[in-house]
Amino acid sequence: MFRMSRFFRAVAVDYDGTLTERRSPEPGVLAALAEARRGGFTLVLVTGRRLAHLQTDFPGFHRAFDAVVAENGAVLWHPSAGARTVAQPVPPELDAPLAALGIPFIRGDVLLATEARFDQVILGEVARMGLEVQLVRNREALMVLPPGVSKGTGLLEALRDLGISPHATIGVGDAENDHSLVETCELGVAVSNAVPGLQAHADVVLAHPAGEGVVSLLQGPLMQGRIRVQPKRWQARLGTLAGGGLATVPGSQVNLLVVGGSRTGKSCLAGLLTERLAAMGYVLCVLDPEGDHVGLEGLRGMLVIGGKDTPPDEEHLTRLLRLGSVILDLSLHPLEERVGGCRRLLALLAGIRERTGLPHWIVFDEAHLVPEAGRLLHLADEPSAAGVCLATYRPGDLAVETVQAMDLAVALPGAGASEIEGWLEASGFPGAGLAHVPLPPEGGGDRQALLLDRRDARRFTIDRRARAHVRHWHKYRSGELPAHRRFFFRRGERLTGAAAGSIGEFHDEVARAEPEVLAHHARNHDFSRWIAGVIGDGELAGEVRSTEREIARSLAGLEEKRLALLHAIDARYTEG
Repeated sequence: MFRMSRFFRAVAVDYDGTLTERRSPEPGVLAALAEARRGGFTLVLVTGRRLAHLQTDFPGFHRAFDAVVAENGAVLWHPSAGARTVAQPVPPELDAPLAALGIPFIRGDVLLATEARFDQVILGEVARMGLEVQLVRNREALMVLPPGVSKGTGLLEALRDLGISPHATIGVGDAENDHSLVETCELGVAVSNAVPGLQAHADVVLAHPAGEGVVSLLQGPLMQGRIRVQPKRWQARLGTLAGGGLATVPGSQVNLLVVGGSRTGKSCLAGLLTERLAAMGYVLCVLDPEGDHVGLEGLRGMLVIGGKDTPPDEEHLTRLLRLGSVILDLSLHPLEERVGGCRRLLALLAGIRERTGLPHWIVFDEAHLVPEAGRLLHLADEPSAAGVCLATYRPGDLAVETVQAMDLAVALPGAGASEIEGWLEASGFPGAGLAHVPLPPEGGGDRQALLLDRRDARRFTIDRRARAHVRHWHKYRSGELPAHRRFFFRRGERLTGAAAGSIGEFHDEVARAEPEVLAHHARNHDFSRWIAGVIGDGELAGEVRSTEREIARSLAGLEEKRLALLHAIDARYTEG
């Protein structure tokens, strides 16, 4: 029986030159297609042909495929809905001039098909008439299409109908018009008879041509989940390498460990990865025990749930992941409930992934809370089960099998760097002088880190986040700090009686503090030191320090400066 990959769910394959070099596919190719469908794969045929032309040469296409993208992306066919167009036809006023020039052509529902040798003549006629169309070559054939229509756009529409992500799809082609097909899919594959340009852009070039190559793919280790191939196009940028170039992480089929001491920026880095992956269309589920990632909700396709509510059950979480990425905020539950909730959710996510292929990525912050996370996610069972980011300041607590499943690591300098460097080397990663990576200057600045695989360590400067990162958002807004970490307001050397145990309380006390209290703390930079040292928010501390300097220089316009302090806090910590 066909063994299905846990990552890829669909294969989109071109017809002429890919599925077959004849009028119709060989029996062995059809048998391989049927076996793949029985194994759970969805198959989409993506062709430049008109449906009528396809029906003439391949009358059984409706039994072999779950959907067809025809006319190079302009027409879709589905067994339950029939055919529909997704673009307006090429302007009919082009017909008479082409006929007058003796150019043979055939019209489909949308496209106009002819021979590639007439491309320059047609292009001149299109320019003369002032039409907006595009000319697409397919070896010796030429298609005139509406602007913006391609095999890639048609496939995206078909996959939406089928409820399948392009990031769970393999695209296979052979000719010039297949570039958009292979580039739309997570993994682009070219048969060995493909044109050189397509082979150069594909992630995999098969050893065999056309149908023989397709069979080798369908029955090979990639489709069965025994090997991984990271795509060239889908790379999540984390920063800039010290020697030039980009520090990137493959968008799929890789596991990443983020380690560093307390308050070194692990959660911020995990959030950066989440932002970049989400921007490329990956679906993520973030387990957030400390409320560090709730600020991501402002990004398109991101939903935060949890807080004081009970975490979702399997059915609810499955429905949410079909709609987009989910941040599971557990921060308002007692620690024991958070640990149990994370353990239960990891097991649920493994099962949801098995059935649906979603989420593409699981991001687990504070991963030391569940040392056996790798076992719960079955990371050792199958290479294609990858797509996990674990962040922790206590990597030594992780189970050996969890660490062994990590392909890459990001190590951040700061507190505990020497100990983490030793742990990395003992775990098979090159520590490469983490303790000597420079820290940003006081008051903020660019942060550096190490990107490690099992062979090498490269220093890079971390990119800035699209959404400002806020540590332990709920905790520091709601007031859970112990007495010795609270901010006590003073008038000179005397306490005023006001104190703040959270950033919310701090905001309120700053709003009502007397001018001499503000001036006292501003001169001593007490506000920014507390925000940096206790809240751990260096970026906000830098903004506050700038306002403190202005107050220290002059009390003129003090109320405007007070408002600047309050606005800086509001911008990062106001709920809603």
